[in-house]
Amino acid sequence: MQMRAGAIRRWALLILAGGAIMGISLGIRQSQGLFMLPVSMGMNWSIEEVGFAFALQNLVWGLTQPLTGMLADRYGSARVIFGGIMLYVAGLVAMAYSPNIIVFYMDTGLLIGAGLAGTAFGVVYGAVNKIVPDADRAWAVALVGAVGGFVQFLIVPFVNQLLNQYAWTGTLIALAIVFLIVSPLSLCLKTSQLAPNPAGNEISMSGALSQAFSHSGFWLLNLGFMACGFQLAFLAGHMPSYLVDQGLTLEEGGATIAIISLANVVGTFVFGYVGGSIFRRKSALSFLYVCRSVAMLLFVMLPLTTASTYIFATAMGFLWLGTVPLTSGLVGQIFGTKYLTTLFGFVFFGHQLGAFLGIWLAGYVFDTTGSYDLIWTVCIGMGFVAALAHLPINDKLVYSPGSLESYAR
Repeated sequence: MQMRAGAIRRWALLILAGGAIMGISLGIRQSQGLFMLPVSMGMNWSIEEVGFAFALQNLVWGLTQPLTGMLADRYGSARVIFGGIMLYVAGLVAMAYSPNIIVFYMDTGLLIGAGLAGTAFGVVYGAVNKIVPDADRAWAVALVGAVGGFVQFLIVPFVNQLLNQYAWTGTLIALAIVFLIVSPLSLCLKTSQLAPNPAGNEISMSGALSQAFSHSGFWLLNLGFMACGFQLAFLAGHMPSYLVDQGLTLEEGGATIAIISLANVVGTFVFGYVGGSIFRRKSALSFLYVCRSVAMLLFVMLPLTTASTYIFATAMGFLWLGTVPLTSGLVGQIFGTKYLTTLFGFVFFGHQLGAFLGIWLAGYVFDTTGSYDLIWTVCIGMGFVAALAHLPINDKLVYSPGSLESYAR
């Protein structure tokens, strides 16, 4: 499954637009750990209170992802993505002017959570999988992930610089303006005029959901993705605070997040491409989760220095979002692409349930015990559980009306 120059030119605008939108969306979210201490100190709120707002954001993102998936499958991805950007922008502006913690929960959790559901990988990868033919799908999805990862990398130091110049409130306004400027790119991901799946009898959305919910592999994917969400939300939300607690600076914490984002560019492309063209997706997922747990185990066992932190950030960045194209691809491999965005939305709810627990529980444990040690242990254990959960998944295509497509392993 080679990347052909003509095909790359054909899908270049789609890849750049999808990567830019997804990168900005996830880059802002990736930077939320940099806001933890400034918001806490500026508003006199505890780390647990601020952490709960970001945890609620993850939960709302997960709850609304199936809905945005259904809307994208029915009315087209472009409309959903544009609407998601508008919600995201409104949430960023509202966050900057939140008068109390309850309003901050509403702005951070509800508005941005729903905005993420419409602008992140669920809808973007779903659109690419539908628009690009099977022969070019693996590398196209991988390139979208790589572009998105690179944009994430640019966003993190951009946020760091803004925080130094304009404080956290001005930074949120600047990010809202940036996202608003790129909103027209959503038109490049239009799927509403695609032909229906060429099957003799079209399967309904309720039929596709029933088919997925009765498949054991669907629930094993949920379990594995829950572990993924727990790990990533903890690291993205609390890594800067953890490093400051261990004697490093907030600037080094920002550099760590930036390194994760840069390494993610390579990792997302590698795992997105090899899973579906070289290795079976479920095998690649198991390998990735094992590597994550081993990296975290070594990080907490060895003496913590700036160098060891940056090495860990490089390793984790390479393993960061490779799970997403693999999991999305595996859902499509088993159930077809007609309702891929909807089905991935339900799998992604498991990811976000884990993310909610990862970011909120970490804040609770730190405020209660004064340490993140317990959370590191849970993260490591969950990675090994996720690796085992993917091994028994039956990844053969479920043959039924509406899912008759061939997916390369």
